[in-house]
Amino acid sequence: MTDVRIKFSKHGPIRFLGHLDVMRYFQRSVRRAGIDVRYSEGYSPHQIMSFAQPLSVGATSDGEYLDLSLNREMDPGELCSCLNEVMHEGIVILACEILPERSDKSMTLVAAAEYLLRFRPGHEPLAAEALKTSMEKYLS
Repeated sequence: MTDVRIKFSKHGPIRFLGHLDVMRYFQRSVRRAGIDVRYSEGYSPHQIMSFAQPLSVGATSDGEYLDLSLNREMDPGELCSCLNEVMHEGIVILACEILPERSDKSMTLVAAAEYLLRFRPGHEPLAAEALKTSMEKYLS
């Protein structure tokens, strides 16, 4: 048994999928790629995977993280290639890393996120300075 951390990006129309749909998408992709993933035990077995932070519907990302438990060790480059071959447009596997035993899950390691807000021309809600002041007041 081995655990791997997968970094992926999410862009394009697939950004409108909710978190549960993204989870199901990865479960199906892992099956299609033929990866020997570990399943939970019990009445209703499911793939052992966890995501670092759920992304809001409609948001894009250059760095989402997923931890996946495998039955056998697999070369990280091969894992990335296998997954990218079955991924649809919009989700790209950027990196895979084998985790040391008893390492913390990515969900517990995420301490911060950086967001970039862009508005369509003509749809800016406030002047740039007023928006900055409003955001600072909200965050305090």
